[in-house]
Amino acid sequence: MRSLTPAQVLLFGVVLAVTLVLALFPVFPGQLRVQTGAEASRTLRSPRAVVFESAVLTKQAREQAAQALPDVLVFDPNVNSVQLAALATATASMTEVRENDALDDAAKRARLLDIPDLSDRTSVDTVVALSDERWQQVLQETEQLLASAMSQSIPPDGIEAEQAGLLQQISPDLSANEANLVADLVRPLIVPTLELDEEATNEAREAARQNVEPLSQSIARNQVIVREGQEIDATAVEILEEVGLLTPRVEWDTLAAVVLVAALAALLFALYIWLFPIEAITSVRNLLLLALIIAVPVLLAKVYFSFVLPDEERRFLAYFLPLAVGPMLVATLLEARLAIVIGLVQAALMTFAIISLPELSLVATIQPLDIGRVLLMYSMSAVVGVYVAHRAERANQYVAGGVLVGVVALAALFAFWLLDPDRVAFDAVWMAGAAAASGLGSGVLTAGGFAAVGSLLGVTTRVQLMELSQLNAPLLRRLQDEAPGTFHHSIIVSNLAERAADLVGADALLVRVGCYYHDIGKVLQPGYYIENQLAGDNPHDGLEPTASASIISQHVRAGLELARRHGLPPRVQAFIPEHHGTRLVAYFYRVASQQDPTVDANTFRYPGPKPQSRETAIVMLADSTEAVVRASADRSPERIEAIVEEVVAERLAEGELDECDLTLRDLRTIAQAFKLTLRGVYHPRIEYPEATAEERRARIGRFRPGRRTPKRPPEAPAPTQEQRPTW
Repeated sequence: MRSLTPAQVLLFGVVLAVTLVLALFPVFPGQLRVQTGAEASRTLRSPRAVVFESAVLTKQAREQAAQALPDVLVFDPNVNSVQLAALATATASMTEVRENDALDDAAKRARLLDIPDLSDRTSVDTVVALSDERWQQVLQETEQLLASAMSQSIPPDGIEAEQAGLLQQISPDLSANEANLVADLVRPLIVPTLELDEEATNEAREAARQNVEPLSQSIARNQVIVREGQEIDATAVEILEEVGLLTPRVEWDTLAAVVLVAALAALLFALYIWLFPIEAITSVRNLLLLALIIAVPVLLAKVYFSFVLPDEERRFLAYFLPLAVGPMLVATLLEARLAIVIGLVQAALMTFAIISLPELSLVATIQPLDIGRVLLMYSMSAVVGVYVAHRAERANQYVAGGVLVGVVALAALFAFWLLDPDRVAFDAVWMAGAAAASGLGSGVLTAGGFAAVGSLLGVTTRVQLMELSQLNAPLLRRLQDEAPGTFHHSIIVSNLAERAADLVGADALLVRVGCYYHDIGKVLQPGYYIENQLAGDNPHDGLEPTASASIISQHVRAGLELARRHGLPPRVQAFIPEHHGTRLVAYFYRVASQQDPTVDANTFRYPGPKPQSRETAIVMLADSTEAVVRASADRSPERIEAIVEEVVAERLAEGELDECDLTLRDLRTIAQAFKLTLRGVYHPRIEYPEATAEERRARIGRFRPGRRTPKRPPEAPAPTQEQRPTW
């Protein structure tokens, strides 16, 4: 059965083709490209003297002249009648309220407050209190005041000034309250009587623009156009364009060649993955990783080559790139054959990138020897790097292998150096430096690339796991020294879980490493765990059950902190919280329940989460099974089988296995593997008969008087109570 579907392979081919088109796109940083508003990365000078008519400066001057003209405003005679009509409507509503005899004064005030133009309580009180005669006089004064105001030219920004002068225009025959009422009625009805005449304004401003003559710009040779760190404005961009530093670069034939080459390379890899399925490539994540490993080095090489080629100063800078790192990573993570194909195709794509470098990218003529050197050196380096990475089991082997990659690179460079008619002896220094940088750089980056790959894509390599499985690893050595009981328990659990994982098709190596580190947090307080209480003292005897449960569950958080501090891969860290899941700290919960039957069980639970993978679920089962069997007084084969079945059934009933993908068949296989392993660990031993008389006489004879016995070193005194660890 194929690991990938046709749709996934097709998606990979399309994504890779697009990625390669972007990587090989015929735009090179060697060409000067600027953007308005960006900061100049370097000081730019004019390569020639030019005088030209500046469209930018002319446009700026014309806009300044146009904006200097004020807007053209015209008087609107309709505003007066509209506002007077609005006043009449408002005063009619007020009069209607005043003349409503069914309403008392309070109700009239409430009705008047609902009128939008009359929201001031003092004015409302004045309306209610006025006699009909005075009310009519107020209305007359209001109409005259509004008509007078609306007959004037009021610009949009003159409303406040007109409103501020209303009180001075009111007849002195009115009282202060009546005058305020008139002002309150008129004030909201004051609006501009002058409106913008857009057509006339635009015509005037356009005429102002046309009156400005075109401006010229004069640039001398070597004159600074823009300095480093200075913002690039439209004027600088125009000058760069006029002096010839900005020129369109993308041509249709070059772009068509890029698309064709990218499509062919993508088709090659898609067919390879389809015809030769790779077990490790089973997900879109792995396909994305593969596409990035193929395309990113090509992009970096294209950008780098545009700066360093042609090699006019014979410094061989084009060969300093550690491009073997991509194939070496593929060989380690996926497959060696695929890595070789990637290395060869990448070398071909880089050669294509060199050939497509245009002169406008500030690159002069590329020599054929440069093209051949790139193709041969990077292809052979990749093949040798794959060989090293495929066989490496430790990170330091990659660095040592980088030396071999450098030797091969130097040999390839030296071969072409012999064909170079312009060769000089000092070239050997630059070639050696290039080979060393390329080879050692590839080895170091490959050795360090595992952490980056694991962090970004969740890939944990077997080399990482092999290194972590060494019992002399720092954390494991600390576990042996400070918590020997926990270390022994971890070893037994790993033996249980590894065999079970292998039988159900899980990652057995990952399971073993996870078992080694699943209880690493106990090194901080080893004396609080029964397997480390060798002297028989139990510090929990003087603690409350809740405190003891908190200390016990603390080893999960402490373990995660230690794991992060020591850089354990995320897949290994997952074993620390998931091997307990969300189970109860059962012993102390039951003790607390005896003291208080209403105690909250949630305070005695581990933080979780439940096992998310088959591997962590197997370790949960193995950890629980080993603990129960070790605590049992009866370790007969029948009792071991019963314990295993009980533990598996209990975890199922608790729902701890709900979030992993173990099947019932897997659980039966795991249970059988546990039973077989535990029977081997706790096998019965025969009781030896007493020693015979002949054996006793032989022992006594060895130590008869006069016979020298070897001296034994004096035993160290037993530690006092004060010398023993307190935790």
